[in-house]
Amino acid sequence: MVELSCNDRAVCACVCRSLLYRPLPLDVGRCTCIIAKERTQGRSGMCFYTLYTNEGQGRQDRKLAVAWHRRRNGRSEFIVAQNPNGIFCSSDESFLGSVTANLMGSKHHIWDQGNRFDPRKKHSRRLLGLVVYLPTIATITGNYRSLRAWIPKYQSMQLKNSNATQIQHINGLPKDWEENSNRANRLVSRVPYYNTLAKRHELDFRERAGRTGPRIQSSVKNFQLTMEEKGRQTILQLGKIGKSKYVMDYRYPLTGYQAFCICLTSIDSKLCCSV
Repeated sequence: MVELSCNDRAVCACVCRSLLYRPLPLDVGRCTCIIAKERTQGRSGMCFYTLYTNEGQGRQDRKLAVAWHRRRNGRSEFIVAQNPNGIFCSSDESFLGSVTANLMGSKHHIWDQGNRFDPRKKHSRRLLGLVVYLPTIATITGNYRSLRAWIPKYQSMQLKNSNATQIQHINGLPKDWEENSNRANRLVSRVPYYNTLAKRHELDFRERAGRTGPRIQSSVKNFQLTMEEKGRQTILQLGKIGKSKYVMDYRYPLTGYQAFCICLTSIDSKLCCSV
């Protein structure tokens, strides 16, 4: 394994933070990542969902973030951080935020890390996204999932650093965003086509043609999000490539953190969907 110098490690850390905290620049196109469920050594063999990417400068399979799933009062929750230290200590500088769900798993809130350094502002966390799963859609040919996601419309491209050891996320959804729809971007899931040979609903991943990597497997957890109904450009897509392993492609205006969290909501089990 090639050892990285201090400067190389600093560059890698800066690139990772940039991918996680700010929207992917338009001129970059899309960023490809891998989400893998892995059992750690130590810590009682706990399982984490790890986000990797080969994009940009730095070593291959660069680890961007980890997420730990737990249930609180029957509700799913994901704790997300840049490394396991932030999973177990929300005051650690690597802590990124959390994803909380309702009892049915039909609605997920994506939160930032809040103000960890001022106990008087412990409720100051911001809503960075909302994901809603509609009841399973039944057709003559079978069933499929449908989802909607909302993110802040005007997301800053600048990294905010309010503390020497804390990098902030972009601004969250305004409190009145539900009444003023123009203050939020809505992402809509693409309707899958029916494969008459396989006799099941599938998504078309031919947009990934030309990219090396494993073949996308059919899964109810796969999805493609566009900015409008029947939109042509895919903003975020998730495809299963192995047991508990997925490929994630995302574009502007999503941040890497938002994209990862939206994908975690699909990977999570839910009572609201029969598939």
